[in-house]
Amino acid sequence: MSNPAYLWLTDANGSPVMGSSQVAGRIGAIELKAVTHHLSVPVDGNTGRLTGTRVHAPITIQKEFDKTTPLLYKALSESQTLKSATIKMYQILEVGIESEYFNIILENVKVTGITPNLFPGSGTGTHNETIQLRKVRISRSFLPKLTR
Repeated sequence: MSNPAYLWLTDANGSPVMGSSQVAGRIGAIELKAVTHHLSVPVDGNTGRLTGTRVHAPITIQKEFDKTTPLLYKALSESQTLKSATIKMYQILEVGIESEYFNIILENVKVTGITPNLFPGSGTGTHNETIQLRKVRISRSFLPKLTR
């Protein structure tokens, strides 16, 4: 299993949406079990030539049900725009500590889908949900590795 990523949300007024994380340095974040974002460029299958501009699929996250679940359902059902969503990813350094190394920042975010998930036989008693996010702007940054 990979290290979890963490999500920080701000509502339309710029106020933080408080998640359930109690991890030091990530208090109030939302722990993510999975993150996917497919980005592609249409290509002619015969010639390999590009046939259009890039296509962004929704950013899809998976998280446990928590206190943000009703807020995300409300954002979906009322077509609310969240000011931002920041996904921070962490790696384990050679010295055994976690270090933030990659960020995905979304601006003007819409929740476009929510699917509750309960997988029998999964070995966990937690209920998860898969959430699709769309954005107006996305940026990514790789942070230099800390040496300790």
